[in-house]
Amino acid sequence: MEAVQAQDNVQAVPDMSAEQAADLAALRQTVAAEAPPGQMSDTAAAVPMRPELAMELAALIGMAAGALSPAFPSLKEIYTEPTTQAAAAAIAAVCHKHGWLQGGIGGKWGEEIAAAAILLPLAWATYNGVQGDIEKRRKASPKAKAEAIAQEPGQSTVTFGAPVEAQPEPAVA
Repeated sequence: MEAVQAQDNVQAVPDMSAEQAADLAALRQTVAAEAPPGQMSDTAAAVPMRPELAMELAALIGMAAGALSPAFPSLKEIYTEPTTQAAAAAIAAVCHKHGWLQGGIGGKWGEEIAAAAILLPLAWATYNGVQGDIEKRRKASPKAKAEAIAQEPGQSTVTFGAPVEAQPEPAVA
């Protein structure tokens, strides 16, 4: 029955199967139901914008700037609270327009992603701090000081390949 209706709606196109005619009719109905270019369709307006998406994005931007600020101190000056809020609102509007991130940032993995974003920089800072502590302790130990003194050449130390003052060459007459 649909194929007959589809063929009624389609002008005579040679070599078109009933299935192709039905597809073409459905496509024409879809195009006819859409809003004119430059205007939002009714289906896009039916989906409400999620204001919490802008808050999530602002928190993500702030967290990224905070995590990277030890390496790049200028980020604290660039990503101020008003700048972060404005950027997050702009990104949220684009996400709403295209239907992105409607389930929130990270979807069902949001908590895990947030934990990793906080814990990975913390782990890196801990690793670097412990490495620095070990190096300080090694340099402060008496054995390390004795090794450092023993490695320096003294009065009775003979060094092979030491620089020798050049002898003046006799003038050739």
